[in-house]
Amino acid sequence: MRLAIRLVWLELRRSPSRLLRSAVTLTVLAALAMVLVSLVDTLDRRSTGVLRAVEADLVVFNVEARQQVLRSRVPRPATIGVGFVDGVHEVGVLSVVPTTVTHEGDQQRAALVGFNARTPAEPVRVLEGRVPTDGEPNIAAIDAALQRTGIEVGDRIILGGSLEVEVVGVVAEAMFLQQPSVWVPPEVWARTGARAFPERGYAEAIVGIGLVEVQVGQNPAEVAPDIVAELAEEDLDVEVVSVREAVASVPGVSAIRATFGGLVVLAIGVVVLVSAGLALLQVDRDRARNAGLRAIGAGTDVLAGALLSRLAVTWALASATGALLATALAAAVPAAVPLAVRPAPLALVAAVLGVAVGAGGAVALHRIRKIDPAEALGESW
Repeated sequence: MRLAIRLVWLELRRSPSRLLRSAVTLTVLAALAMVLVSLVDTLDRRSTGVLRAVEADLVVFNVEARQQVLRSRVPRPATIGVGFVDGVHEVGVLSVVPTTVTHEGDQQRAALVGFNARTPAEPVRVLEGRVPTDGEPNIAAIDAALQRTGIEVGDRIILGGSLEVEVVGVVAEAMFLQQPSVWVPPEVWARTGARAFPERGYAEAIVGIGLVEVQVGQNPAEVAPDIVAELAEEDLDVEVVSVREAVASVPGVSAIRATFGGLVVLAIGVVVLVSAGLALLQVDRDRARNAGLRAIGAGTDVLAGALLSRLAVTWALASATGALLATALAAAVPAAVPLAVRPAPLALVAAVLGVAVGAGGAVALHRIRKIDPAEALGESW
């Protein structure tokens, strides 16, 4: 293997352009795939961030809501009853209503989230300050998306055009339906919702959804039917699903995943084909040299090692450069464009690219084994 690596190193020093041409081709494809994956990831998270911001095992909707957070109106007695079901550790309530946020004369749309503190409904990641606790009047926490617009801890904002609250904390970005969120105690949510939508009859006795944390060792899928049965005895019709199912039911999420997911699969398929083609092209281009190496005693393992080393260098250059290009593009586009880069999607694309390059190398290895040392004489044997 040391001899194979040395051969690649000498080739890089003598004619780096041969390797860089392949790397440039893969870089373009890698950058495209990374941008598409980041776009899907951003759209998904900005639609479902509120549900992703909490740690819960199950979500309780009223049946008529059809698993829609904005439509769900669960009676508070239902959330209390959930706490008595065997296997349930804790339950919290979370409610969402559209609103507006006004700060220093600038108004923007947002999602107002009412939640119970110290329950599964509390946002997990607090970046600055703290989150409100139940019963505290006229305070709120904002998500990082709102902080980027210039709102800071200690500022006062106006919700729904009439209720002034003080910002006491910043939570990790938790947008909902592409809008930033403001987190307030249930009482503040109820008052704001009643003012904004008096026809809906918002009150503290009506909440949006229940978030359930099951006891350690319990299977959420087994606890969910027990919750439904327990509340049915109290004439309360609810639907209990996992958080993953609730996330998938958010309007637009399925369409985003299907549409852009297909584009991502197509891009990755092109990467696989191009990677295999580049590996085979490398073998054909170096056939005469490889035949000469075989003629002077180099084994197949040396030639195979040299090929795989070249492909590994190509993959590393393409992945690193593609990630830099995707990150630069995300930083350059306007804030309104839903493109944010996270390490996990980039690493996923890089791993898939590595598998594709490896698959192409495996195909090319079969052709290397067929190289005859006699080909070094320049005649067909």
